[in-house]
Amino acid sequence: MRIVQISDTHISHLGGVTTDNFSRLVEFVNDELHPDLIVNSGDVSILTPDSEADREAAYKLHQCFNAPVAVLPGNHDLGEPGDHPWMGLSVTSERLANFVATFGSDHFVQLVDERWAIVGMNSEILSSGLPEEDAQWAWLEIVAAEVAGRSVLLFLHKPLWSPLPNFTEHALAVDPADRDRLLALFSDTRVRVVGSGHLHCYRAKYQGATMAIWAPSSAFIIKGMPQETEEITFNQLGLNQLGVVEYRIDGDEVEAYFRSVPTLREEEPWEMTEFTETMAAIEAAARA
Repeated sequence: MRIVQISDTHISHLGGVTTDNFSRLVEFVNDELHPDLIVNSGDVSILTPDSEADREAAYKLHQCFNAPVAVLPGNHDLGEPGDHPWMGLSVTSERLANFVATFGSDHFVQLVDERWAIVGMNSEILSSGLPEEDAQWAWLEIVAAEVAGRSVLLFLHKPLWSPLPNFTEHALAVDPADRDRLLALFSDTRVRVVGSGHLHCYRAKYQGATMAIWAPSSAFIIKGMPQETEEITFNQLGLNQLGVVEYRIDGDEVEAYFRSVPTLREEEPWEMTEFTETMAAIEAAARA
């Protein structure tokens, strides 16, 4: 089985670079990779969870893939949990309902065969206190029992392990308590791979027996991040290049590959009109 993970597509109804890049990505995936399944691991829309126009533009573009597509939400699709969400955009039941109304369920499970299962979940409602968080934990308990004895390929937006474990100001990863609870649920399985997005770069690193994959963005690159320290810079942690991740399951084996998409335009977000105009609108709303 061949699975392609795309991530952080940041599509805008205004068009521009991110939309052009996505169209080129679709052509590459359809013509070169021929996957059995495509997973978008979140930040589907450019910046704000409140733009129906952005969601609709993204939905239409996803219909151009030949293979089935599962779309998971990111922080820019739902908002964030906690007391200090980015730009005051908190995750809410209404925002989740709007996402689901456009893209379908925010979680899924697919039994590949007697050896493998693919699970997708919503990382953005963890630690939110929303009723949908409780519902997802209940669903995960059922899924964990259903896939017991299999190897699992898990997809979500935020990584399970933080790239900067001593840095807590920015939401870079799933809360460790949620991570430990999740992995405990799947203790009767082999969580072989965790595929996440959010960090706009590619990295494959083992966490114990689990391969943790960061999928790159297809929208834009980020040359610097506010959480950089004197000891380590964000760009030293992974490959800062646009692309996708291809997974191949063959028998009991799984391999992950970074795939560069040669036609993508690598620009920084503040060079894009669709980004700067959306950001200006979010800032204006926050001041109002």
